[in-house]
Amino acid sequence: MAGLKEIETMLRDGKIDKAYDSLNDYLKKDPGCAHAWYLLGGIYRRQQLWGDAINAYNKAKLIEPDGPADAAIESIYDIIRFVNTDLMNP
Repeated sequence: MAGLKEIETMLRDGKIDKAYDSLNDYLKKDPGCAHAWYLLGGIYRRQQLWGDAINAYNKAKLIEPDGPADAAIESIYDIIRFVNTDLMNP
């Protein structure tokens, strides 16, 4: 099983599928790891799977309330709420 440092390296190297599989394996063994849930949320965010990303970030936030997941959730909501009024009035 890959450790979190290895998974982070996979993500930096663009090996998203491998990192995703490794994270799922990691979370099966340690579902209480906030950082792993945060990384999983980041994968979903890259794929624009907003609901899945928010769910993963919320799990991270429940485990570690002072962690970075709250800011990531707010960022997603900012993306979802964005409206370009110039495109609405041609």
